[in-house]
Amino acid sequence: MPYPLSTVARGFPCITRPRFGAPSPTELRVLQAIPRPAARRGYLPRRWIREVPKRLQSSTAAQPSHSRPHAEPLTRQYPPWSPPTQGVLSLLPSSWVPYAELSRIEKPGGLYGFYMAYLIGISYGACLATPTVPPVTLLGTAGVLLVYNVFLRGAACTVNDILDREYDRQVARCRNRPVARGAVTPSQAYVWYGAQTLGAGAAIACLPNPGLALAYAVPIQFLVSVYPLGKRFTDFPQLILSAPLAAGIFMSASAIGVDPFSLPTPALAGATFSLALSHYVWITIFDYVNACQDTADDVKAGVRSMAVRYRNTAAFISVLGAVQVGCLVATGVLAGFSPIYFVGAAGGNALWLAAMAKTAKRTRPDICAWWFSWGGLLVSGTTTLALIGEYFYTFYGQGKNHERV
Repeated sequence: MPYPLSTVARGFPCITRPRFGAPSPTELRVLQAIPRPAARRGYLPRRWIREVPKRLQSSTAAQPSHSRPHAEPLTRQYPPWSPPTQGVLSLLPSSWVPYAELSRIEKPGGLYGFYMAYLIGISYGACLATPTVPPVTLLGTAGVLLVYNVFLRGAACTVNDILDREYDRQVARCRNRPVARGAVTPSQAYVWYGAQTLGAGAAIACLPNPGLALAYAVPIQFLVSVYPLGKRFTDFPQLILSAPLAAGIFMSASAIGVDPFSLPTPALAGATFSLALSHYVWITIFDYVNACQDTADDVKAGVRSMAVRYRNTAAFISVLGAVQVGCLVATGVLAGFSPIYFVGAAGGNALWLAAMAKTAKRTRPDICAWWFSWGGLLVSGTTTLALIGEYFYTFYGQGKNHERV
């Protein structure tokens, strides 16, 4: 009977796994071989740890070849496509389903990745704006930008499926996408891409300063549209995608009257660009973890990415996570924020990133998928809440007369 991994983790550091899901076959074999007294004590003697490789080798050799545990898969098994029977897609007419799938309306994780930058920008701009922007105005701007991001993200996913259709057919997770499986032709998908781009433009027209917003939106739309091509020519396509998503901070802050390029002091300008850099680094981590689901298939298909180039997931997340948190700290120092911001944004991000570095592994694509689904909401949401707390503290609480540097 296998023992829970937590009972031996202190004395057995060479066996670790994410907190989610069942132990791997290798872990099960080790846990089954643990002496009961050692498991009850909660640690293993050093001598036993040194003998682990021999015990594993002998236990494997003693099994019939047909009964030995298989190596942990690098990719998940995905069933063939079938008409949806539950969720939002099941409510749509069958002819609409492929277009909804192109926009990924049934997968909000990517929308969080797009939209949270705009919430961060609105919250940050609210902390700096003079005179104070009322909450009702912030909510109205956030609503308009949500509609904009639904169209922007849908257009980005659509053009991604068009350009990557040959690669998608070779990747287990992606082969059921509408263009890859033939449910929509590339021409039809391009029409849908154009319609969503027009929808994004209509949302921009509802902002207080649509001309300034459009100046940000055009390069954002261009970069998210050419991002898929980066997988063919560079190992760093994540850096291409991170730029337009981080630029959402500039666009949303300017929508409430805080133009990042017209700030009154160099310190506030530095704080703004440091905040954008922190989100740039976060999107790089976010998309890297998403790509870790498909590493094996990407290598076979010739897809290039940082997930293929950098295989040590924990080290990658830890190093970039430290940069991200450092940028958040720099933002708080330069902007003169209160401890509310530092504890919530820097401290909260540090905790989430530490959890991600610990649990996200390419041998567990299900956990990578979980982080892609919820990471954008959790990590960026923590920053947003910290900035909202700073906003209310500065202008409605004890910091009512607080002056910015």
